[in-house]
Amino acid sequence: MKRVTINDIAQICGTSKATVSYVINGRVSKVSPEMVRKVEEAIKATGYVPSLSAKSLAGKGSKLIGVIIPQMDVSKKMIFENPFYSEFISGIEYYLRNAGYSIVLRVVNSDNCFADMMMKWNLDGAVVFGIDNDKMLQILGSYKVPTLLIDSYITHKDFYKMNLRDEEASFMATNLLIQDGHEKIALVTGKIDKSVLLSKRLDGYKRALKENNIPFEERFIFQGDVTYEYGFSVSQKIVAQADITAVVATADILAFGIMNYLQLDGKKIPDDFSIIGFDDTYQAKIMYPKLTTVGQNISKRGEMAGEIILNIIHDSQKEKETLMSCEIIKRDTTKVLKSAE
Repeated sequence: MKRVTINDIAQICGTSKATVSYVINGRVSKVSPEMVRKVEEAIKATGYVPSLSAKSLAGKGSKLIGVIIPQMDVSKKMIFENPFYSEFISGIEYYLRNAGYSIVLRVVNSDNCFADMMMKWNLDGAVVFGIDNDKMLQILGSYKVPTLLIDSYITHKDFYKMNLRDEEASFMATNLLIQDGHEKIALVTGKIDKSVLLSKRLDGYKRALKENNIPFEERFIFQGDVTYEYGFSVSQKIVAQADITAVVATADILAFGIMNYLQLDGKKIPDDFSIIGFDDTYQAKIMYPKLTTVGQNISKRGEMAGEIILNIIHDSQKEKETLMSCEIIKRDTTKVLKSAE
């Protein structure tokens, strides 16, 4: 599906982009009544949606980068409740602002919202988070907008991607707990069947168990929304399984909920439970106790995403996939069990 542009309307009417812009913006005193009628009819006939950024006729480029976050399952939540997004997007915005670009942020919860975003904004490029949806990929492809996918494991060769080594990172987190003497380790995660990324993190968890001759137990896997509330509520089930001594959370926001529930329940961290998160958000450094977590330097990663999308726009990005490593940031929520000393 080709996007109808202001150029198309101008060509249909045999006039200039400026004249079409005058009509779009209601400045009809500068245009003959006959031309106003022709432009309005052309807009109606073609289904043209005036680009919000192009109304000012910005010229060859809008200098706008769309930052798009699909949130199909938790659409009623505020996106910045998860500090991962606020830190990542801050990095993108900082880099692009210094390069003379602005961002347009949109959280979408349906394919229609996604298509609406692509139609209404004259984007120079788009940074899209966590997309594994074939329909959205089709929409992206139809608009021919230079795009960088973040944390996406789609195999389509036409798209540029920036991913973590998720399986390896989850292996490292689980293995740390095993080396500390833990064997009954819970994994608290988002819904694995809806995310290839999360399935990779499950794979890393399983590999750590296997390499240490610890049997995998399905009862130790807890899946829900990636929110503080789910981390808090699921902790009751974790406590009910008296043999669990440690938890791997696939996001810091989950770990924060777990920590608060356990401490309100009278449990001591790390004496009663060791906990490791994933992301190394700012809050991980100021929680009590400070959270041991998988660090991915989120804001710097955001800056790199800004650099890559501009390289894609200017046809100078060589690698189709940028893979980034993580490191364990050891703080105060994990400890060695006496039996392992």
